[in-house]
Amino acid sequence: MVKKEFIEPSNLTIKKNNSLTDGYLPISAGKAVLPDKLINALYWKFEQHGSVFDISMSELRTLLGLKHGKDDERIYNALALLQISMQVRNFTFKGREIEWMSAPFLQKAIKWKDKRKFLEIYLDDMMVEALKQKMGYTSIDLEICNKFKTKYGLKLYEMYLRYYSLPNREGKEVGKISKTLDELNGMFGTKYKHPSKLLNRKEAKTLAPINRGLNEIEKITGEFINCFYDELAKKFIFGWHQKEKYPKLRIPYSRIDELIDWYLEHHKELKINSLLKYKKGLKKSIINDEFNSLDKFYRGMLQWRYNLNPNDFFDKKSGKYEDF
Repeated sequence: MVKKEFIEPSNLTIKKNNSLTDGYLPISAGKAVLPDKLINALYWKFEQHGSVFDISMSELRTLLGLKHGKDDERIYNALALLQISMQVRNFTFKGREIEWMSAPFLQKAIKWKDKRKFLEIYLDDMMVEALKQKMGYTSIDLEICNKFKTKYGLKLYEMYLRYYSLPNREGKEVGKISKTLDELNGMFGTKYKHPSKLLNRKEAKTLAPINRGLNEIEKITGEFINCFYDELAKKFIFGWHQKEKYPKLRIPYSRIDELIDWYLEHHKELKINSLLKYKKGLKKSIINDEFNSLDKFYRGMLQWRYNLNPNDFFDKKSGKYEDF
């Protein structure tokens, strides 16, 4: 297989399909954080090279934030977990709408004796089809992900990114999402039967999973997320303040990378020396509303990729597009 130049994780943002962000690893994965980090790393490789690829052990360790060869056994164990069926939701396969599917993310992984520094990775074809469709995705920075030491922190942070800007009844500048006990058990790989086991309502010497996760998020990212348990609805309510980080941006931030890919698909004649630098420059111009062809290509993407009417998501007063 052809091996391409490796890009350091600090330059990487993966576009994790929301069917995976919403899905859960098998309960046998438990509370270990490495399998979730491994999904993110292999997902990035898939975007670069397709469903079958070689990856060196040193590159994989770097993508996972690991430094030593002694961690390879942990990687092997995590790879084995990804061969157990997991759940994905809401995608289309061969013209049929799929609400829920249980399938392995990883079909097989091989290390040959005559090529011991590399792994051959084969991802499941039907799972790959779900990823290709990109029915919405969450942009996740691998460098930030690798700083998390607990599964609670990583999964809650991915959830926060996933739902950060979605509209809700609380009004503007307030983000909110609710989760049931069963949903959080699925996310965390736990089997708790009472809400108090997941969330400390008062100060305690030993932090419950949600408290640990939210504390870790604040320590790593500086983002504060509040959580309480609604006894009436029997749901955990997560809330946060929505900051307007990019006041000039006219499309949803989560759609920028997708728009760039769409633009490049229709400009294959461009001679680009460094694709990474070109994408960074284009992203900056989109954020600062300096990309003159934004409306033309974003509207085209909505219409031809998603079969949507762009006018349904365009606010004439602000000149901005809502997410879909």
